[in-house]
Amino acid sequence: MSPTPADHLWIRLAIIYAFIQIMIALWMPDALSLQRVLVIISPAAASVYLMRIRRRFEVHLRRFWLIVSLGLMGEAVARTLHACNIWFGKESAFPPVLTHLFWGLELILFASSLIYLFRHVQGSFRGLRFMLDIVIVGIAVMTVGWEYFIKPELQGLAHEAVWGNLWVDMLYPLCAMVLIFFTLVLYFNTGQLRKWAAILLCLGGSTFIAGDVLYIYLVDLLDIEVRSYLYPLYTLSVFFISFAGGQSAPDTRNPSVGEREPRSIGNLIVRYLLPYSVLGGMFALMAQHFGGWNGLFTGLSLCVILILFRQILIQFENDRLFDRLHESLMQSESLAHRDDLTGLYNRRYFNARLSSSLKEADRTGSRVGLLYMDMNRFKRVNDRYGHRAGDLLIRKVADRLQSLESKGVLVSRLGGDEFTVMIHPAGDDQELIWMAEEIWTMLSEPYELEGHEVRTTPSIGIAVYPDHARNDQELIGRADAAMYAAKERNAPWHFDVERTMLLQLLDQKVSR
Repeated sequence: MSPTPADHLWIRLAIIYAFIQIMIALWMPDALSLQRVLVIISPAAASVYLMRIRRRFEVHLRRFWLIVSLGLMGEAVARTLHACNIWFGKESAFPPVLTHLFWGLELILFASSLIYLFRHVQGSFRGLRFMLDIVIVGIAVMTVGWEYFIKPELQGLAHEAVWGNLWVDMLYPLCAMVLIFFTLVLYFNTGQLRKWAAILLCLGGSTFIAGDVLYIYLVDLLDIEVRSYLYPLYTLSVFFISFAGGQSAPDTRNPSVGEREPRSIGNLIVRYLLPYSVLGGMFALMAQHFGGWNGLFTGLSLCVILILFRQILIQFENDRLFDRLHESLMQSESLAHRDDLTGLYNRRYFNARLSSSLKEADRTGSRVGLLYMDMNRFKRVNDRYGHRAGDLLIRKVADRLQSLESKGVLVSRLGGDEFTVMIHPAGDDQELIWMAEEIWTMLSEPYELEGHEVRTTPSIGIAVYPDHARNDQELIGRADAAMYAAKERNAPWHFDVERTMLLQLLDQKVSR
């Protein structure tokens, strides 16, 4: 799904907004109130934008971006509470802890969105394991960060309050690092996000981390007031996340995109490197911290390593059995959706996809084109050369039609010599006519059937939703009727343009 003109407008407005905020920070560094207002508006606007565009996506991606947009709204609320605490001081009705609760809620919602999308693709059990992996890696990162990065910096600080503030402030970039890592894991393991969507999400998280790290070092540790210069970084971070929404959806015209096998590197990371490598690393750090590798600790370490190795073997065997079961289920599902003779999609799958495409067209305001065809003189081929030659002809026709799938169309065999080509989203009428002419030319080439050269041509009927019909069965009926009209006219194809104009006139009269 490519970005729409509205998406390009949003990108331009976001770039202008960020540029203005940067200019204000450089030229008016004392205008902190204005900067705080701008940094509140940006996540709220990004959340509204994601709320609007999520309607274009499939159901699971729609829910994913809903959770992300709620997280951005939590950022806006936290920024608002933080600004109120600064503006009104002790008179503010919002305690500082409430601000941190909303920032924490933002991180929880971002993590929940990743868990939801992973669970949708991999199942509930693996979704639970993915959530536990996030928690384990998060605890490990925060523990190591505290012990080796934060605590040494706090040795010279006398006030315990500063310790608490720094620890809380350090939680946010550390959690963001974990979320970036698992965003990449999700991308490599499921393929539900496009490459640029994953890159922009990671870029947004990295910009957020840069702003927080600079805040901790310059404001908390060195007591240098640079908030006005850091606010544009937070604005850029939420804009990058919102840009990812316009790049996130797999191409719905090609059904194989969302069904491709997970990448091997993602399987390796999720199944075997997590959480065992984290546990092993934490164990090694603990050994170094508590006196090194003495006899007792060495024996304990060997036992832990062997237990981990044993657990990996069990995990490997379980995953192999699960993959075999998943492959068997996929083969069964494929057999249920495919035509036995040609391997094209069958009537059952075609009806389901047509129904879902019409719902998507209603939601997005797009059109669905349907080309309905059969082969002329097919019965004569059966009578003259036998049913075996007839089946061979059907397979050869299907092979030629299958080449159209690279153009993002759905090719199906309904039965006998009847085939359909569904295009969604469909272009204008002329593009559909060009498609019909291309198919007619392709299927009219001679066929070699067991040493006999056979010539036959298709008759193609064209119908469009919602121009010609108001539901799926009516659309099929209109395309079928157009096909018989082509036969009667001895024409390659028939497009009921007159009916289109009649329906438009009737709609205009009803609207009046």
